[in-house]
Amino acid sequence: MMTIHELANYSGISVRTLHYYDKIDLLKPCCIEQNGYRKYNDDSLRRLQQIMFYKEMDLPLKKIKDIMNQSSFDQKTAIKDQKDFLVAKRNRLNKLIEQMEQILEGDNTMDFKVFEHNELEEVFRSRIMQLDEYYQQSLISQYGSIEACIESMMKNEAKIKESAVKHYGSIDKYIESLKKEPLPEKGMGKLQLKLDGIVKQITAHKGRDVSNPEIQKLVDEWKETFKEISEKDDISEAFRRIYHAYMNSREVIEMMDEIYGNGSIVFVGKAMEYNDKASHRL
Repeated sequence: MMTIHELANYSGISVRTLHYYDKIDLLKPCCIEQNGYRKYNDDSLRRLQQIMFYKEMDLPLKKIKDIMNQSSFDQKTAIKDQKDFLVAKRNRLNKLIEQMEQILEGDNTMDFKVFEHNELEEVFRSRIMQLDEYYQQSLISQYGSIEACIESMMKNEAKIKESAVKHYGSIDKYIESLKKEPLPEKGMGKLQLKLDGIVKQITAHKGRDVSNPEIQKLVDEWKETFKEISEKDDISEAFRRIYHAYMNSREVIEMMDEIYGNGSIVFVGKAMEYNDKASHRL
């Protein structure tokens, strides 16, 4: 057991900072003695170490607390993700140091590739790490791990950059837009996960007539869930934009078919279109 001053000396973190972590419920003492002394045990040390790993990833304290307080939080999985992030960071720094050493030894080769910094990948990683647990679990169940998800996203890097220039004018402007885009509200991930599940159920009927009552019941369920997410009673315009994109947008079809299988999202779009037209005939 350690007092707060002993923990500060051991960890190199100030007493003031440890008091603040206690105040915001990020790192609570395991007990407070009658004399008011805070006591920390081995579990406290492990949690503090985990906090410091996340700080190296430039995550805000509030997000670190949210991640570590999740019911699904697993220390080994978290450390693996943190390690992958820090290894990538170290590898880039090693390349920079290596070039500096070459210059000091008289090698005047000008290699600017060493300065290439895939900010887009880092933004994707940062955004994913800040999502709530339902979004993260959805990605992990789909790709196997956070890193596998990012790797899959970066396979489409050329397309993403082409689209970014087309819609935002430059890669830099697209990245800045991503950074400023608000994260989904806590709890919204559960509804998004439900939407994904409904789409998968619809695609399971691919090849059948879209007017099938079972398919249309699923589309109705999709619409009700989407209403909850959008917090609007009238989603008709958004609904039409979505199913038009599912049937006509090459980029959307290619992206969604990678997730649900070839021809799946067009089928979902047709089922939605039938539902929309049928509701107007009533």
